[in-house]
Amino acid sequence: MEADEDLVVRFRGGDEAAFETLVKRYEARIRKLAFGYLRDRMLAEDVAQESFLQAYQRIGTLGRPAAFRSWLYRIAINRAHDELRRRARKGELASEEGEERIQQLEEPVVLAKSIEARDLGRHLSRAIATLPEKYRRPLILKEIQGMTYAEIAKLLGWPMGTVQIRIHRARLRLRGEVAYLREEETES
Repeated sequence: MEADEDLVVRFRGGDEAAFETLVKRYEARIRKLAFGYLRDRMLAEDVAQESFLQAYQRIGTLGRPAAFRSWLYRIAINRAHDELRRRARKGELASEEGEERIQQLEEPVVLAKSIEARDLGRHLSRAIATLPEKYRRPLILKEIQGMTYAEIAKLLGWPMGTVQIRIHRARLRLRGEVAYLREEETES
């Protein structure tokens, strides 16, 4: 498999197919990343497309071709944040449709066939949405994107210890929040 760096250099040299290869390599990951923030499949698709378009248009500003992956992730995260801010200004909240769409995310918990697992997935989705941004962002990168602590630290510009602590705290909060949501539903 050709390295990202080589593909970026080829694309800058005029080889359009090199960028297509990068898109194919990262499109599912970028959609998943956007979905983790937005919890809406259609919006995630739009954000992913916008992210690749922006990368295509601005690839000349990428200092080190080897940093393509983290640069693309940063673009996608910024686009997702822009969309969240836009939705907040409009007063839009996560709809029931958005909650159902999160169950279609390619995660083992959500795809599980049992009713209990589907319920857990729904509670987990809601709980993730309640996390403060400083916890939600690294958790999504770790658990949904499968990035290492080192990759997350580099991407976010945080010390490795900060990343580890915030992911740990996010997991602790999720445990409590999921338990609370389950109790709340049982009482209803």
